[in-house]
Amino acid sequence: MNSDTNFKYLSSNILEIHSELLRIYGNIEETHDLRLDIEKNGIMVPLVVSTRTSINTVVSGARRLRVALTLGIESVPVICYSFPNEEAEKHFILSANRDRPKTKFQQLLEGKEWEQLERQAAALRRQSGLKERWKNKDAMKSTESSLDELHKYSNIDNEYAHYPVALLDDYRSGSQEPYQSKKKQRATDRVGGRIGMSRHSYERGRRVIEKCENLRQFGHELKAAALQEYLETAGIVPASDLLKMPYLDSVLDLVSDGQAKTVKEALLKVNRIQRVSAVMEGAIFFFPNKMLRKPTYYHTGRVVKVANTVATVCFRDSVDNDLHEHQYKCDELLVLSKEDENPHHQRLRDRISRLLINPCATANDKYMLNRLLGVVVCTQDEVDWLQFIERRVEIKKTINLEVVS
Repeated sequence: MNSDTNFKYLSSNILEIHSELLRIYGNIEETHDLRLDIEKNGIMVPLVVSTRTSINTVVSGARRLRVALTLGIESVPVICYSFPNEEAEKHFILSANRDRPKTKFQQLLEGKEWEQLERQAAALRRQSGLKERWKNKDAMKSTESSLDELHKYSNIDNEYAHYPVALLDDYRSGSQEPYQSKKKQRATDRVGGRIGMSRHSYERGRRVIEKCENLRQFGHELKAAALQEYLETAGIVPASDLLKMPYLDSVLDLVSDGQAKTVKEALLKVNRIQRVSAVMEGAIFFFPNKMLRKPTYYHTGRVVKVANTVATVCFRDSVDNDLHEHQYKCDELLVLSKEDENPHHQRLRDRISRLLINPCATANDKYMLNRLLGVVVCTQDEVDWLQFIERRVEIKKTINLEVVS
């Protein structure tokens, strides 16, 4: 990396802020204290400028440049670096802003960039490790080829001198065996250490910023901003849990349409809607194995009672065909898929309701019909029982008519 050791002055109008600096840290707003200091003392710390391309790009000192443009300062002190590639520029930007105050979103964006650089550096370490192995094998074949190979690889550090030194510390530790690591560590572990998070927090938060980036890619800036604000106020865990919810789109739609100011407010509205429309008497839900209280229950359960935030769900046992009631929190049911009654369900329940008001139905018949009314699946036994009661009621009705006549 070539640089001018002594700073020089460049026109502030020909300098542009690096796109990664803007993307990660947002629009750089000038601070009042910085402006007062520059008004009084001028720019004391030179800006760092990349001369890799024909455009002089600021990689450190964006706030100072903004203040200079605001105050009408025509020339600013800079130190120019000829960065060999874009990766080296990104590394410098991340390193230069290591100690600045950041939001959670900025930390996670930094982490994503660090992860990419870590993986690229790991690939280089593997590549250099393979070269070292082949060099050792060739050295054993002949002394002459060994000397040639040794001369070829004697400056192997210079081959990667342009790459961020901090990312190649395993290779530059003096062991000269980058392919043999004393302790295997995930890239996300190292990334978490760099941004001050645990690996799990970073991995969960990464999904949130990826969702925000995807929304912005399709022009949904309001939804992305709402999700980003929820990440800052609620935290990484609630924001990542929100992505798993089936009504995520409904929540973001309420914010983007102006019906809710924040994601928290939208969540309250959606939860009320969900409870009214989903967790109500007669609603049917599909229960996975882990939520069934007994493995012999059918997977579909019908809500037979709702009290406050607790719903009573009726299941039918596939072994004895009996009905069993269990209580679940409404929030547990909201994450399940809701099943609508199909025409066969509806016809069966209509037949049961007609028989219940039939005067020829006995007390035993009504007891059995009430049991069948809680049906959650149309099993053949349920249909057979209903047909049996219908025939018995019809026979009794015919006998009563014959007696009257």
